[in-house]
Amino acid sequence: MPVAPPHRHALFLLPTFTTLLAHLALLSSTHAATPQLLAGDDWITGRDITLFDGVLSPHLHLDTTFGTASRPQEELATGHHDPIRRDGFTFQNLEFTLSGRLGEHHAFFATLAGPIDDRDRFRPIFEEAFWKLQELPGGFEARLGRFYNRFGIQNTYHPHGFDWVDQYLASSRAFGDDSLTTIGAELTWRLPTPWTSQIDLAAGASPGPDDDAHGGDDFHSPRYNPEEGFYAKDRAQYVLNWTNLYRPTDFHQFRAGLSSAFGENLSGLRTQIHGAHLEYQWRENGLEPGGRFLRARSEAMMRRFRVEDELSEGATPEAQREFGCYTSVTYGLPSGLELGLRGEYLDGNSETGTEARFRVSPAVTWYANQEHTLRLRLQYNYDRGHERGDDHALWAQISLSWGGPEVR
Repeated sequence: MPVAPPHRHALFLLPTFTTLLAHLALLSSTHAATPQLLAGDDWITGRDITLFDGVLSPHLHLDTTFGTASRPQEELATGHHDPIRRDGFTFQNLEFTLSGRLGEHHAFFATLAGPIDDRDRFRPIFEEAFWKLQELPGGFEARLGRFYNRFGIQNTYHPHGFDWVDQYLASSRAFGDDSLTTIGAELTWRLPTPWTSQIDLAAGASPGPDDDAHGGDDFHSPRYNPEEGFYAKDRAQYVLNWTNLYRPTDFHQFRAGLSSAFGENLSGLRTQIHGAHLEYQWRENGLEPGGRFLRARSEAMMRRFRVEDELSEGATPEAQREFGCYTSVTYGLPSGLELGLRGEYLDGNSETGTEARFRVSPAVTWYANQEHTLRLRLQYNYDRGHERGDDHALWAQISLSWGGPEVR
């Protein structure tokens, strides 16, 4: 399989950063009489700290966990930022982020992030680095660069935005260790409807699966290796998402939609992923901050793929299907305390060597302030595999976030 040179994506992003430098130069000349490199005085939360007269907003996130599991956590983890026990302690995520707002129509976002693994290695990547064209005529906007796809609900979140200590099983089974990501372009259209309805279409190349993947499934020398079904690096990938937001009153909100992804997998064949998402949210204070809230969310995903037949050389591979879903409910109190319950299911497939898996996770989360600068979370996992049997895990998480709202 041909592999693109390592500088290929850097060249793709070069025009983005060239434009950024041009905008900064223009701003410097415009404000030359009263230059202000650093603004803001809220150093505790970082909400109003900006550079270059409000153009750049820095962010910093740290997520750590301490706990234990009934077996080595590497065998249960599925996501790139999931806890991987090292004397009970895990640096799940260290993230440096920069948001840029360059007037009415231009913005950008870049985040360098990664976990510190069980060998004390920190090897971050630019999980996202994109330029955004917004408020365009006709209800359009666009993103150019590397970005998390708008596929369903969970896929767009970085670890500091997770409602749980670990990644959803359905997301990991469908996309691998990391979120579904495209290096290319995405066009969004806000439809002229009485409610908020938008269509997102992304086209470009896949960055490929993580080199240190730890999918959590024991494949038992299957006929079809499901990891070969992940999208291949530098191969064409297309993602379509349709989501709707309906708010009958300020206190009730509904979200629902459908998503699909298509592309070439590691076997050189095709993989397609389809998903549906649904969410209901009630807020005691409506659109105003604070008060109690209730949020119920559910997603279902189905991956269909063809990969090489490992047992019968030259045989025409049969299409394989994998299904996963989750439902979660979160109840929040004005004190910053949130009570959550998540249920997840994955089906099994003897041809791919993946077992059926069921996990239930109650959690208690406390936010120290409305800006979510400090988060404390306690979560228990009851994890049952069809072949593996019952497992248990208990995790305490401490998360720190600094900075204002990010460009998304």
